[in-house]
Amino acid sequence: MNRSEMLVQIDQLLNLGESLSGHLRKREVQFLATLPFLEAQGDILEIGSFKGKSTIILAKAAIAAGMDTISACDPLSLSCETDPDDAVKEELPQMFYDNLTQYDVKDNVRFYQMRSDHLAPEWKNPLKILWIDGDHTYPGALADFSLFKPHLVPGAIVCLHDVLHGFDGPIRVFMEKILLSDCFGNCGICGSIGWGQFTSQRPILHNQWKNKLSLYAKLARLLPGVIQSNLGQPVNKYRKKLLKALIPHGPISPPLWLEEQNQFFSTRVD
Repeated sequence: MNRSEMLVQIDQLLNLGESLSGHLRKREVQFLATLPFLEAQGDILEIGSFKGKSTIILAKAAIAAGMDTISACDPLSLSCETDPDDAVKEELPQMFYDNLTQYDVKDNVRFYQMRSDHLAPEWKNPLKILWIDGDHTYPGALADFSLFKPHLVPGAIVCLHDVLHGFDGPIRVFMEKILLSDCFGNCGICGSIGWGQFTSQRPILHNQWKNKLSLYAKLARLLPGVIQSNLGQPVNKYRKKLLKALIPHGPISPPLWLEEQNQFFSTRVD
């Protein structure tokens, strides 16, 4: 698929995203729609599906990128304290499956209706995309990252949703396990999605460390307020808004973003 065809597909998914119920901003839909076009070879795994908005976007983008299926995992039980509250527990499973059917991706999603820590022991597939949007507590987000990190292929992308929202799990895992890790090179934030490219044993370049540490420093100013809020303590909302505005989290340019990440596969390190 050439660049123009890819952009048409992504634009169509942006329009589709407007009609889907869920918790993704427009720039986040665009980001997810871009991910399957990454040159890495492996599976796409979504942890946390809710009503299926990101599942549908990822599945349709994967089809456009030449992949037959993606994988997704969610018990659909709304049993976590950080789960959204705009759905009825008893109705969610049927709503999710109906959405996959309505948008014609049911046969393109290998769905595991279970907790991610129950799926992890039986998971064997290499991963090119790991999309974490499940339990937003620190133990939950850390477990999702740690359990599936061993399956990442070099050049894979890990994404955590709600890095800039009110939960301490995604922001802490992104800071500690991606920004401070020597296993991730290119990193960034799009909307509230924190992402990093897994480099395995390849050395991290100076400019990559510079970007990562700059992001870390900006997020570190925001983190105390997030933890205070999670503890039920009052937070200065104006300060929080200002600190968040200082963190770069704008939309990507899909072709430029892919070009930058795909350089990993064309650059040889001796």
